[in-house]
Amino acid sequence: MRRIYTLALLMSLQTVLVGCVDGSREADSDDESPVESGGDDGQEFDVTGLLSNLAENVFIPNYQELSETMSEFGGVGGSLERYCSGIGESDEAASKAEAQDGWRAAMDSLQKTEMHVLGPAQQNGNALRNRILSYSSGSLSTCGVDEIAVLANEPEFDISTRATNQRGMGAVGYLLFRDELSHSCPPQVPTTASWNALSETAKSRSRCAAAQVIASDVSAAVDQIVDQWDAAGGDYRSEFVSDANAGNNLQFVTDAIFYLDTGVKDQKLGIPLGINDACSGYSCPDQVESQYSRNSLRNLQKNIESFRKIFRGGEGIGFDDLITGEGFDDVSLRFIDNSTAAIEAIDAISVPVYEQAASINSQERGTQCTNAYANVDLADELSACGLYGLIKALTDDLKIDFVTIVNVNLPEGAQADND
Repeated sequence: MRRIYTLALLMSLQTVLVGCVDGSREADSDDESPVESGGDDGQEFDVTGLLSNLAENVFIPNYQELSETMSEFGGVGGSLERYCSGIGESDEAASKAEAQDGWRAAMDSLQKTEMHVLGPAQQNGNALRNRILSYSSGSLSTCGVDEIAVLANEPEFDISTRATNQRGMGAVGYLLFRDELSHSCPPQVPTTASWNALSETAKSRSRCAAAQVIASDVSAAVDQIVDQWDAAGGDYRSEFVSDANAGNNLQFVTDAIFYLDTGVKDQKLGIPLGINDACSGYSCPDQVESQYSRNSLRNLQKNIESFRKIFRGGEGIGFDDLITGEGFDDVSLRFIDNSTAAIEAIDAISVPVYEQAASINSQERGTQCTNAYANVDLADELSACGLYGLIKALTDDLKIDFVTIVNVNLPEGAQADND
């Protein structure tokens, strides 16, 4: 869609809008909410109302849903426990498939929360977020997970002593979906030295026990976040929606949704497909999220759906209302239309991201990917590259139009693309 305004006009809004955000990002007791809008009617936009709506109708329900799906998957009597109990029995294949479905359902809920990592989930260097899913902080240590499979049944084993990259739902997915039962450690690692001599049934049982231990740790981390938001617990909600913190918390929310750029576009697509400079080869398929389950496209779809819901505020006040109130209804509609187009595109992609990335093994294939994303060619066999182009249209608008109209700072790490 051709833009009908200029960047200069957008930047002039900086002098019209009352500052929503303190550039230092430190709480200022003089912050006021609602924030005055620059719209022609002179009405004020209710920033506190926006934050309250997002907390009560998006963020908290998403974590509550994740807690429930984790319980159904990894809790007592859940699908994971039923699979572990059925290993070696006649219904093992069916119970494993059921557990895999339970993992996918929990991942659906989890991926929604990845778009609003702030407050309790972000404290102490994203400690709770990384216990739930460590993908954003680096590659999974499959050897470390294999070691947990050896150690999990020992009485003194403590999952909290293991590194972040050996925990979370990515580790559980590796244990549930990797068909090869041999370990992935170098020969000199003593913990797994006797592993390959075990029977397939013994290996499967040990891997399942490890999955249960890790899933239980994930559930505990999720429940801590739920408790921190709850009025009867840490009551972070009250701090989040307070007038005094409105400007800074608005910035924290916008920082969080920029995961669409740094996480969804770059880490989940740009690096694996070789588009991003962080990949030094033609492509980096080993960097694909959920590669063993081939669940990456589904993860992406949930991320974008969650972004769209946050942008629209669900059934309540959203960023679309703020942007429309400033007189840029075309910008608001473009965000909605482009996010919907990306969601629908994923439905039409049949080849997993891992296979597409692995097929980019020459300069010619790299050029093909570049052309697919530059022209948003979803009909190309490298449709994941076309999807990257669709998401890039969204994040380009985030970096210019959104931050200017909403009057927030561009987060660190969300630099202009030079792809």
